[in-house]
Amino acid sequence: MKIIILDDSKTMRKIIRAYLLEVGVNSDEIHPFENGYEALDFIKINGADIIFSDVQMPYMDGYDFAYLIFKILPTLKKSFFAISGESNRDSFMKMNKVGVHYFLKKPIDLEYFKEYVLPRVLECRATERA
Repeated sequence: MKIIILDDSKTMRKIIRAYLLEVGVNSDEIHPFENGYEALDFIKINGADIIFSDVQMPYMDGYDFAYLIFKILPTLKKSFFAISGESNRDSFMKMNKVGVHYFLKKPIDLEYFKEYVLPRVLECRATERA
């Protein structure tokens, strides 16, 4: 399984990584990136199963990143989590319009993360084994 963490904040990348480890993901399955171009290049070569992407980032925002990823791998729409520190309805609507349906609000609560993300991780694992 390949899980992408895309956030310009090193702290957020570490938090999400720690939460993923907490729900049983192996560290070698986690691939953190601070900008969308690096993540996009990695995914083009290696693929991805789950993506966590900040909405607001320099160079390439979460909307543009999601748009480009969904053109390459439309199946990622069911495992793309947009992350935002703002409750800006317009940002969520814009992300939803491109195909993002899952959202996490910063700061991310560990119990909520487990409840919301763990089922998707387990689904990806089951698909991988099949």
